Amino acid sequence: MCPMKSSLANVIAGTTVLILTTLVAACGSSASGAGTGMAPPSSCGTAIGNAAAVPPETYTRGSQVQAQLAANPANRQQLFGLWEQDRWNAIGARIIETFSSSDGGLSWSPPSALPFSNCGASTGPGAGYDRASDPSIVVGTDPSGNRTVVTSALAFSAGGFLAATGTSAVLASCSHDLGHTWQTPVAVIADTNQGAGPYHFDDRDALAADPNSSAVYLAWDQLSSDNSASMPTLLARSSDGGCTWSSPAIIYSPGAASQTFNNQMLVLPNGHVVDIFTQLPTAASFAVNQLVAIRSVDKGVTWTPNPGVVIAAIAPVGTANPVSGGPPIRDSANLGQTAVDPLTGHLAVVWQDSSPASNSNFDGIFFSQSIDEGLTWSAPVQVNSVATVAAFEPSVQYGANGRNIAITYYDFRDYVAGSDALSTGLWLRTSADGGLTWSADTRLAGPFDLNLAPPADLVPGTTGNARFLGDQQGLAWNGSNWTALFSAVAPTGTAGTFGARINWKNAP
Repeated sequence: MCPMKSSLANVIAGTTVLILTTLVAACGSSASGAGTGMAPPSSCGTAIGNAAAVPPETYTRGSQVQAQLAANPANRQQLFGLWEQDRWNAIGARIIETFSSSDGGLSWSPPSALPFSNCGASTGPGAGYDRASDPSIVVGTDPSGNRTVVTSALAFSAGGFLAATGTSAVLASCSHDLGHTWQTPVAVIADTNQGAGPYHFDDRDALAADPNSSAVYLAWDQLSSDNSASMPTLLARSSDGGCTWSSPAIIYSPGAASQTFNNQMLVLPNGHVVDIFTQLPTAASFAVNQLVAIRSVDKGVTWTPNPGVVIAAIAPVGTANPVSGGPPIRDSANLGQTAVDPLTGHLAVVWQDSSPASNSNFDGIFFSQSIDEGLTWSAPVQVNSVATVAAFEPSVQYGANGRNIAITYYDFRDYVAGSDALSTGLWLRTSADGGLTWSADTRLAGPFDLNLAPPADLVPGTTGNARFLGDQQGLAWNGSNWTALFSAVAPTGTAGTFGARINWKNAP
């Protein structure tokens, strides 16, 4: 195991309401090249089968992006995080790593590898893929009432994006000892593209666990090389806390030349399940993308309504780099982030969107809520406090009493015009009245230079130079306050995973 590194105080704001946890060690910088600091399998980072890497592809050694966080519903001081380690500049990462906290985010265990790629496993399904992406984590319950920790990720081969020789899978693994050891992953789906096509690629997996039963849900969308096809939402279900899985089933088909994207499953206190996703056209199906919700009242067997409840029509313009000649930014445009209140069942969604009311040249952060299981939604409200700069990549989470809500997001208020450094900050806003009013901003990170973040593709399957912190970040209620797990750039120029524990009661 690699040791935890000391915190970088000039990256995280040193205020009275912030308690910095730790920076996860950039273990991939070791001579061995292992994402966890352990000796990797001999095939670590090499192409699998006939799928060659897209030249001139490389990975950013030590980079840590797309942090995710889950709390144990029975003891919210127990937190579990994961992230992508060593991001490739085309698609995916070399390894998925995880760690845990038993004190609400004040301290963390050393990181360990998850067996979703050949950098993390020498045997089992993960060993057959040279990269992984889109990690997800939840805490479930087995039929005996014991807690399980469940993780999932996409696994695929280099150059395998919608290609004849490509392989693509969704893998899931569970732990019966609170993340100390992990079972051999289950290949919930495994696509091997053969013949003349069309070719498939599984994308954007996400887990959800029922805190009151042993049901766990895993959803994703399936892309096709045929742009005229319907690219649906698939769902697999577990009845034993996330250790074994049903065969995947299509629960929503968006119609010809259309795609579902970023399915986010939410389990209500009564066991009903809501899926929120973006429906977007790959041809002229409709004018703009839409955030859509569907619901199941029978543990995911059937879903209504169809074609779904439209939460909002969205038209994000994306986050442009204000630095002259600077690289593009890969943000979370078209990806809604969601939360469910464990007491009331209220649902929240936040997303990037352009706003003619402020400036349609860049995106703000918008919030909507449902109090009737996703059947109706409040009018979108812009919640980023500085509407004169681009804001991007929000996260949302409910707190203790059904009315506490937190939102985090990045923005460019720190950028100085004419500077070559893209000064970026991460901010927190909270509400104590169910989203009617919001606190002043609390800084969680920055300013840091986003231009030093690892490069990634803008269009999947291509080698790109877009700066990337992840498609989403982690946020959890730990029982007494908020814990955020997020990516930022250290003064050394490496993107790392940071944690901040926020004393919500004393926050402005």
